[in-house]
Amino acid sequence: MKWSLYIGKPAGIKVFIHWTFILLVIWLSWMHLQQGHGLFEIILGLIFLAALFGCITLHEFGHALAARRYGIGTRDINLLPIGGVARLERMPEDPKEELVVAIAGPAVNVVIAIGLYLIMLVLGQSNTELSHHVAGGNFLADLLLINIILVLFNLIPAFPMDGGRVLRALLAFKMKRSKATRVAASVGQLLAIGFVLFGLFYNPWLLFIGIFVFIGAGAESQQVTMQESLREVKAKDLITTGYPALPQTASVSKAATAFMESREPELVITDDEERFVGLLSYERIIEEMQKGHFNNPVVNLVKEEVQTLTPDALIYELLPQIQQSGQRIFPVLDDDRLAGVISHTDLIRLLEQNQAVSASGHRH
Repeated sequence: MKWSLYIGKPAGIKVFIHWTFILLVIWLSWMHLQQGHGLFEIILGLIFLAALFGCITLHEFGHALAARRYGIGTRDINLLPIGGVARLERMPEDPKEELVVAIAGPAVNVVIAIGLYLIMLVLGQSNTELSHHVAGGNFLADLLLINIILVLFNLIPAFPMDGGRVLRALLAFKMKRSKATRVAASVGQLLAIGFVLFGLFYNPWLLFIGIFVFIGAGAESQQVTMQESLREVKAKDLITTGYPALPQTASVSKAATAFMESREPELVITDDEERFVGLLSYERIIEEMQKGHFNNPVVNLVKEEVQTLTPDALIYELLPQIQQSGQRIFPVLDDDRLAGVISHTDLIRLLEQNQAVSASGHRH
């Protein structure tokens, strides 16, 4: 990922660490120097930082592996200075499944905290005061306290924290998911206002958290409302028919002419029986023309592995994959024959219309 360093793929899930971690390491080292600490304390502080983000990574793997149990993949896990994010392909809509996935992360921190306490018992440190200082206190006690804080913080019943999803899942046992989302988002925004007011007078960090929660809760509510309005939209409702297509035997020169006439970023390529073969991009034709390959057939330039849709495919179910594919044109195939295409512009227009409807509904 851009601006991130790939650090591994445990359990088949890619893990990235953002470059701003360098700033965090520099800041932590500088704080130690300001307090008169030597090299040993700095190294110990950095080891603690690594252990802390190890716990955060395991928290995110808790979500990812719980989601995998329900057939939901994880695109990747990103570690940022403010925490970690497991990018699931989607959140389960079944309240029982969402409850399990949401609670899995904090549950990992509970297990870690119990494990740390047992280690402290074995080492005779059970009576050690749980200092909140990163350095200068007891390493295991500090890490134990951090995991307890992670559990409590993440279980705040507000999006985008796990607690908001737990609350929605519990509400969804008794009401529709869209209504459960709105109720959970309202609770979260009410708490956020409290954080902001408290933060203004006592703790600036709470002010930041309050703003973060308020925006996250509103975004979650809007997204679910939009998804609900998209549920019945099928690919055949959006397709553009008569889209420019070329036979796979067409030359680069003919393809260039077709691009100039259509002004489309990609053309559909078909075989002799007019079955879909793949997509041809404008960029590939430019490259071939610069090489002087005007008479070469386009069949060797076709992008074959593209995402296609069936006429009855629900846009709602495919939207996450569509958004991640990077394609500009989505062919709609009926028995391998081109029924039409859906452009990325069509999808954006649909989403904007639904967002406008959603915003209008909230105002009322």
